[in-house]
Amino acid sequence: MTITAIILVLISTFMHAGWNFFGKKTSPTLGFFFLTMVAGTVVFSPVVFYHWSLILALNNDILILLLLTGLFQSFYLWGLAEAYKAGDMSIAYPIARSSPLIVVCISSFFLGQQQNVSAQAVVGIVFIVIGCLFIPLPSFRALKLSNYQNRTTAFALVAAFATAGYSLVDNRATQLMRGLTNDAGDTIASASEVALVYVTLQSAFSVIWMIAIVLSTQKQRTELSFLSRTQWRAALFTGALMLGTYSLVILSMAFVDNVSYVVAFRQLSIPLGVLFAVIGFGESLKGPKIIGVAITFIGLIAVALG
Repeated sequence: MTITAIILVLISTFMHAGWNFFGKKTSPTLGFFFLTMVAGTVVFSPVVFYHWSLILALNNDILILLLLTGLFQSFYLWGLAEAYKAGDMSIAYPIARSSPLIVVCISSFFLGQQQNVSAQAVVGIVFIVIGCLFIPLPSFRALKLSNYQNRTTAFALVAAFATAGYSLVDNRATQLMRGLTNDAGDTIASASEVALVYVTLQSAFSVIWMIAIVLSTQKQRTELSFLSRTQWRAALFTGALMLGTYSLVILSMAFVDNVSYVVAFRQLSIPLGVLFAVIGFGESLKGPKIIGVAITFIGLIAVALG
């Protein structure tokens, strides 16, 4: 990873842990996250209109990838909301953030990118996964499968697999967008411009997928109406944080050889998320959680230097 990519991802990790904290604190529901997506799309929409030439240049391959990333993002937010409703953020957040590494790393080999994944990076990823397995445990003797067979873990894994899905899709889609040229053969948009436009489009496509669910029943419509009246400020703030976070991540992908590095280094948000949960919600901080965070951090350093 270059120093530019590391700085961008570091900033994004603070923002990511922050919007998860506000989401959990305000209303961990799909309706609230739907509002954050709507708010984020509206806030960032001027970027899309300003770069309208880039929108006109989008081809069918990119549009299909946008539809796909919107679907993955919807599953991610649904899994996250259900996990936060069922249990502690300090348990759900690390699982949702660490598990995608397995999928992304394996996918890199299937995509023919194995030469870009160093042995040190692989060791670092293993450390991250091991560390995050310790974080949810009440004690070291509780390391058994039954402690992961619960609603919190199940939905955190839904969020994790969705994260891996949209990470791989986004890497390919933004590569294609950065390669778009005008009639003169000049690149239409820079990496930073592509990042801002892409996250706005991703959010908009997520709204399209989610709208059918949040309006499907009278209960959902009533909840959404209530949240729109009482939590719109929180949704606006969270949505701006959410899209700002991922725009930095998308931009960082332009400075790495393999998307696995970005996905791995983003896991620095895990100890930050645990810290926010312990301080903000008074959640427990036991030995396995501390050791797990430490092992995860070691893995992050290995990936960053690899």
